[in-house]
Amino acid sequence: MSEKSIRYIVYVLKTGLFILPALSLIVAGSFFFPFITGKNFFFRIMVEILFFLWIFVACFDKNYRPRKSPILIALAATLFFLTLATIFGANPYRSFWSNFERMEGLVCHIHLFLYFLILASTLRTKKDWNWFFVDLLGFSFILTVYGFLQFFSVLSVHQGDIRLDATLGNATYYAIFMIFSLFLIGFFLAKTKNKWLRLGLGILFVLDALLVFMTATRGAILGLFGGAAIFAILMLVFNFKKSKKIRYAALGALAALAFAAVLFLLLKNTAFVQNNYVLSRMAGISFSERTVESRFTIWKMAFNGFLERPFLGWGPENYNLVFNKYFEPKLWKQEPWFDRTHNIIFDWLISSGALGFLAYWSVWGAAVFITIKGYKKKQFSAAETSLVIGLFGAYFFHNLFVFDNLTSYFLFFSILGYLHFKYTEMSGAILERASVAEKPAEEIKLSSYLIITAAFLAVVFSLYFINLKPILANRQLLAALGQIQTKGMDVDFMLKEFDKVFTYNTFGTIEAREQLGSYAEQLLTAEAIPADSKNKALSKAIEEMEKQIVRLPDDARAYLFLATLYTKAGRLNEAIKTVSKAIELSPKKQQIQFVLADIYLTSEQYDEAFASLKTAYELDPTYHEAAKNLMLAAVLTNQLEYADELYQKGKEIHGGFFDKLTKSPRFVSAYYKIGNFQKIKEIWEYLIREQPNNAQLYVSLAATYLQLGERQNAIKELEKAIELEPKFKEQGEYFINEIRAGRNP
Repeated sequence: MSEKSIRYIVYVLKTGLFILPALSLIVAGSFFFPFITGKNFFFRIMVEILFFLWIFVACFDKNYRPRKSPILIALAATLFFLTLATIFGANPYRSFWSNFERMEGLVCHIHLFLYFLILASTLRTKKDWNWFFVDLLGFSFILTVYGFLQFFSVLSVHQGDIRLDATLGNATYYAIFMIFSLFLIGFFLAKTKNKWLRLGLGILFVLDALLVFMTATRGAILGLFGGAAIFAILMLVFNFKKSKKIRYAALGALAALAFAAVLFLLLKNTAFVQNNYVLSRMAGISFSERTVESRFTIWKMAFNGFLERPFLGWGPENYNLVFNKYFEPKLWKQEPWFDRTHNIIFDWLISSGALGFLAYWSVWGAAVFITIKGYKKKQFSAAETSLVIGLFGAYFFHNLFVFDNLTSYFLFFSILGYLHFKYTEMSGAILERASVAEKPAEEIKLSSYLIITAAFLAVVFSLYFINLKPILANRQLLAALGQIQTKGMDVDFMLKEFDKVFTYNTFGTIEAREQLGSYAEQLLTAEAIPADSKNKALSKAIEEMEKQIVRLPDDARAYLFLATLYTKAGRLNEAIKTVSKAIELSPKKQQIQFVLADIYLTSEQYDEAFASLKTAYELDPTYHEAAKNLMLAAVLTNQLEYADELYQKGKEIHGGFFDKLTKSPRFVSAYYKIGNFQKIKEIWEYLIREQPNNAQLYVSLAATYLQLGERQNAIKELEKAIELEPKFKEQGEYFINEIRAGRNP
């Protein structure tokens, strides 16, 4: 292999690395989870192709082989323990593959490690790294423009109407991207002396800082303030005896940050703050605030899960199992299924235990060590050192409340690659030339070509099984879901569409099975669908969900899906057994008790339903849905005093909201079953007060009066209904005449 050929391949390698940051702009509209899957598949395919090219070059020129550094060792150790955690974890399949919503798992961490190797081995000069950071900043600038176009309503916001998210689809992801962008801007500000360039960078810095604020991501905003404080403190320390000007500037920055914090605390209850969405979110932070309180509860659950598996954890992507097993009933206020702890510490403790946790944090320790060493050896200026450590501070604080995604990992590993380069530079690594000539041709042929062949086969295998098949399954799943609106009535066609997803046999099958179950349930309420077709879809959904619990034997969610389908199919005994297994896996989750109670109610086993709902209620009596459901079961079991007691307690806790919950048609049916028409009358009277122009309510109240023998009152209500709805006049007068004649219409 000639040096000229190697140079061409290296040029392609560098071009690929410079293209990779484009992943931040990708929104794959034809993919399921378009903001996640498109970016990840692009990254994986690019890394695999670049990996082969890198192996090719490294086999013939050892200058492009990775050099040892504390960061490389720490990253290798982290990947090693993540691999062990995957193999010995609670669900190795999910740990390896993840799902379309997250696209992480071990497979993502392998690609990130390969990206680091390629990046750190290919970019070998200061010029390379400067251009790479210029490239990153260029893509960041596009996202800056995109964010302001969203702010001025030129482009739509994807996550709600206020919190900017650019092409990342999530305000939190956008916020951390902008924080890394601020570091890059600071990096160039510290290097350049050109006043016009400094002015442009300064303006861009202000704009990106504003965008962090406009994402309304509290962790990122606090992280930005924390990172700025760390930067100012370090600048003060490094320049305390060197530069009076910088010392005063650092003190001024710290004073400004402190003043801003105190001013905000003083004004947080004012109309100005409360009327601003971002400021009001910041002002709402407290230990009693719902989101903050739930975070502490989730972290407590995660700690319990860590104690159960302390060494290698549960495996990546398996926090959902911990969440179910150690579920705290007071979390009913939050979403029902968490798959992340929303905390970088507990996420790593759960995914890889103490061993993986220590390995991961050794990466951070190595990065800080190299940064400080670089300052001492004059490889980093005081500003650069403060910037890097300040960035890590902001990143860490942000991740105390959320979790990483591909874009934040990508930027983090890019910074790690740069620090690795600086370490090798400080260590005096000398680039060698003509390394091809150092080996005999025979030795090169036997070793290098064997490695290249193995790498080629591995990349082809990965491109097909890790990328192409999941991509095809992903697109087919989205296509199937898109067909529901137009061809959903053609059950045979839809089942074939879902079967196409299953045929690919990828991790997307798990998501497809849940979507098929939802589709089958929707069909049951469609009057135009023949019963045979409904049953066919339901049977297929049950068949697939039965496979699901084999794939996910410890996942309460899978059992809950299957139990619901069994219930719809009238297979109540199987439904009870299945949901009972879910309760074993998550004994304190009220939602599962609700499903079990619904099955008992369907089979008119009211005492069993009452027992199940009482269990759910006693887990947390402040849960309004649990109180309402238990009150309903109390009515059905004719425990009216207890039902009234529950009603009074519910009103004390929830006020008029609980009235609305318990004055519903479902309670009418319950009271009808036990023949308590007085209570039914009270419900109709309440609903009429709420909806005085609803003629049907007056008709229902009239029917109830007839059951109570109050015939004159029934006539009065029918007359009101006729007055409200003239079209009802003929039928209403007929009813009235029948009542006056002594008959019940």
